[in-house]
Amino acid sequence: MKRFRGLMIRILCVSMLLCFSMTGAVGAEELQDMPMAGAFVDTRPDYTLFVNRALNCVSVVRTEEDGTVTPVKAMVCSCGREGHETPEGVFQTSDYYEWRLMVDDTYGRYAVRFNGKILFHSVPYIEPSPDTLEWEEYNKLGENASLGCVRLAAEDAKWIYENCKPGTTVVVYSDSETAGLFEKPTAARISEDSPCRDWDPTDADLNNPWLLEGAEGLSASPVVTMEQFNYTEYADRYPDVKEVFGYDKDALYMHYILYGINEGRIATVN
Repeated sequence: MKRFRGLMIRILCVSMLLCFSMTGAVGAEELQDMPMAGAFVDTRPDYTLFVNRALNCVSVVRTEEDGTVTPVKAMVCSCGREGHETPEGVFQTSDYYEWRLMVDDTYGRYAVRFNGKILFHSVPYIEPSPDTLEWEEYNKLGENASLGCVRLAAEDAKWIYENCKPGTTVVVYSDSETAGLFEKPTAARISEDSPCRDWDPTDADLNNPWLLEGAEGLSASPVVTMEQFNYTEYADRYPDVKEVFGYDKDALYMHYILYGINEGRIATVN
């Protein structure tokens, strides 16, 4: 943890002095090129995304106005597999696409370019439609599986797409011992027999059958009841949730039931 904190601080300082280049990237998973986003004043917070390609997780920090750094959240991901490793280095986000055609004719959702043809995006879909998820690839979250891009669950890809403005710093590194500022999240696994398997369990789309069927068909921890729910521990374990709900027990339990179980989040008992 100390080693990662030191790495983060050094990179944050150095990255302010770097001149970033978006050309010459290798390990391409993305197919088409689009113009960079137009310049405008963006008032969203300044985030930095740390991608640990060895342990397949992303740590997000926010730089405050006074220069201090606040840990925000962690995401499980799939970086490039052997022969298609995600390039290490310090980069910046540029182009944003709700759907993006990939070289293998699949589609990435909530795609954000950060290094030439290397992007953050969802687990692949067969068509640009949320009910065509390649569920076998979803079950590979947490291990190297892509052609170089950084795959994420739909909820996490959407978070980056909506919250990280163009020019957001992305640091790709390898550390096989320390996940980052947080423990590495665990993605739920989709059962082959699940009738919901063609949807990402974290997708907030109202048509998502996971929202209706609950956690059936997912491999996850036993459900904790409201009476058992240790809401303070849940909030402290997941700073992104705490930032929204604080220590509101009812709201935290609702998040756990509607989203946390499907995301593989852990709830402990009192």
